[in-house]
Amino acid sequence: MRKLNRREIIKLGALAGGGVLVPKEAKAFTGRIFETFELIKRREVGLRPEWAPEPIPEVKFGMVIDLGKCIGCRRCSYACKRENNVPDAISPPYITVFETEYVTWISDIYHPTETPGAGTTMMYTKLRKDKWYMPVQCNHCDDAPCVQVCPTGASYKDSDGIVMINYDKCIGCRYCMVACPYQARRFNWWHPEVPYKDRNPLVPMREEGVVEKCTFCVHRTRKGKTTRRVEACPNKARTFGNLNDPDSEVSKLIKSERWWRLKDELNTGCNIYYLTRRSEKRMTWYKPLPPPQNIRGLRK
Repeated sequence: MRKLNRREIIKLGALAGGGVLVPKEAKAFTGRIFETFELIKRREVGLRPEWAPEPIPEVKFGMVIDLGKCIGCRRCSYACKRENNVPDAISPPYITVFETEYVTWISDIYHPTETPGAGTTMMYTKLRKDKWYMPVQCNHCDDAPCVQVCPTGASYKDSDGIVMINYDKCIGCRYCMVACPYQARRFNWWHPEVPYKDRNPLVPMREEGVVEKCTFCVHRTRKGKTTRRVEACPNKARTFGNLNDPDSEVSKLIKSERWWRLKDELNTGCNIYYLTRRSEKRMTWYKPLPPPQNIRGLRK
C-alpha cells in the first residue's frame, strides 16, 4: 500500500474540515475520509480489491469501435449497466452514446466532436440515417490523469492495461473526475440501490460517496471472456482483445484501418480506438432499442 506523505495528509485534513461549511451532500465525502483512515488503522488495504481477478501476464486489453457499424441503439449502455450493478442514480451511465455529424464531402472522415458546429448530443430519441453515433466511456489510458491525481492510490493502472478503482480506498474527493478529459467517471451521491434479483454477484455494490467507472468487465475479461457490451452489440461494432498479440483482431484492425483516438493530442495513450470508414449500418432502427430482459446472462 502506498503511504500518504505529510502534504497529502494536510490536504485531506483541510478538505475534511471544510465539510462543515458546504452543503449536506459533501458529508459523504467528509465521512469517507475518516472511514478510510480508520480502515487503514485496522488493516492494510491492498492495491487490488478482492473481487478483481489477477491480471493476465503479458496481456494488454484494448477495444476497437467501428463507427460505420454503430447504429446508436444504446444496447452497449444497457448491457454495461446491468452487468456492473450500476444504479439508476448514476446518470449518465458508464457508456454515453452521442449523436454527431458525418462529413459527406470528404470520404470516410469522421467529424470531430470538438469542431465548431459538430452538433453532438446524447439527448436523442429517434435514430437518423444521416447521423453518426459514437459511444464514449473510460479509455483505460496508459498515462491516466485520474491515476496521477488520486491522493490515496484508490485509482491505479494494472499491468494488463485496465484502470481500476479500489472502492475501499476511495475517499470521494473527486480529483479523478476533474482530471479525466473524457468525463468517464461517476460519483455516488446517494446510496446505490439495485434490486437484489437483478444484481450480478460477481460485481460488488459500491457505496455512497465513492467514484466508479467502467472496468472493461474485469470479472469476465480476466477469465477469458469478452466484455458484456461487445456481446450485446447487435451490429458487431465493437471488438475487444489483446493489443500485445499481433494476431488478435484488435491488433489487425488498428493496423489495417483508419483509426483515431479521443483527444489523442493529450498523450494519455487511450486503449479504445475508433474506426472511420463508410457506413455499414446494415440494420435500421428508428428509435433506441429497449433493454432486453436477458441481456446479462450470468450462466453464459
